[in-house]
Amino acid sequence: MEFQFDVTPTLETERLRLRRIGAADLDDWMAVWRSPGVLDYLIDFEGAPHEDVGREIIDWAERIFAEGSGIRWALALRTKGRMIGSCGFHLYDRHHQRVEIGYELHSQYWRQGLMTEAVNAVLEFCFETLAVHRVEADVVEGNAASAALLKKAGFTLEGVWRDRVYKRDAWQSLWQFGILKPEYDALRR
Repeated sequence: MEFQFDVTPTLETERLRLRRIGAADLDDWMAVWRSPGVLDYLIDFEGAPHEDVGREIIDWAERIFAEGSGIRWALALRTKGRMIGSCGFHLYDRHHQRVEIGYELHSQYWRQGLMTEAVNAVLEFCFETLAVHRVEADVVEGNAASAALLKKAGFTLEGVWRDRVYKRDAWQSLWQFGILKPEYDALRR
C-alpha cells in the first residue's frame, strides 16, 4: 500500500530540518557512517562504508518515496543545512495502518536530544498525516541508547526477535518496540 506526495514534505523541529535526501548528501552521509559507533547497531550494514553503498541508500530513499512505501529524511541543523543523520519510515501498510521507523546520527551529535526531536517529528507525521495506528521499531539487542530514545518517545518494548539478523559473524537478536495512536495521543495531552 502507498501514499502519494508530489514532493518530500519538509519537517522542522526546534533545531532540525528534516528534508529530502539527494545525491548532494553523499559526502555528508558517508561522514555519518564513518563516525565512531554509528555502524555498530545498524541492522542492514556492516564493514567499512563505501560510496557505492551510500549511493544505493540514497537510491533506496528515492525509490521508497516514489513507490509510496516510505520517506527517509536527511537530518540537518537548521543553522547549517548539512546532513548530520537520517530518520524516516518504511514498510508503510495502509490496510493495517502501520509503519516501521529507523534512524542514525553522526556520533558528534549524540546525547544532545537531536534524535529525540527527529523521532517525535516523524511520529507526528505518521500519526497525524498518514493516520497510521501503529509505529514499530527494531533495535539490535544491547543498543541501550536507542531503546532509551524509543521509550522516551512513548514506545513500549513488546518482545524480542531471537537470532533475527546475522551481523559480525554471529546471530543477533532484535528488540521489537511499538507505539499505538491512542498511546501517542495520551502522551501529547
